[in-house]
Amino acid sequence: EVQRLSRLVDDLLQLGRVSTSARNTRRPVDLLQLVEGIMAQARPGAAQTGAVISLEVHEKLQHVSTDPDQLRQVFLNLVDNAIKFSSRAERKAVDLGCELTSGGSVVFTVRDYGPGIPRDQMKKIFRLFYRSGNELTRETAGTGIGLALVHQLAQAMNGETGVDNREPGAEFRISFPGAD
Repeated sequence: EVQRLSRLVDDLLQLGRVSTSARNTRRPVDLLQLVEGIMAQARPGAAQTGAVISLEVHEKLQHVSTDPDQLRQVFLNLVDNAIKFSSRAERKAVDLGCELTSGGSVVFTVRDYGPGIPRDQMKKIFRLFYRSGNELTRETAGTGIGLALVHQLAQAMNGETGVDNREPGAEFRISFPGAD
């Protein structure tokens, strides 16, 4: 509970910083090292639900120019959500991916195998404090801050957010133009 509250406070502070300043510190980052660090942070939460986290990184993606703290925050929020929504799924897994498109964009994905997202709520989920589902029957805890923060951080880094339903689950993606 302390970790959850600490993350909530961090999210609120980060949201405030993003709102007041869209500046970020881009520098070359060892992508594999960054993502493996994120996986190490997320594994304890995954272990509590029995979820397994896997990673697939495009072979040519060794370094990217980004703000590592902001990208870490994006990934952690997406992975935390994926773990939450996979907790009652038949397949308890979270798949992380990093790929390089033919146009040179870098795309990060986080997929869960949970219930997916109702189609009419897919565009709303990135709004601050928005939570899908009925407040009285909702089984998954949350504040509605994480995905709003993901969206704002991605925009601050000149990226785009998106989500697609998969069978089963949902896949979130963050796209950044031009790999360095």
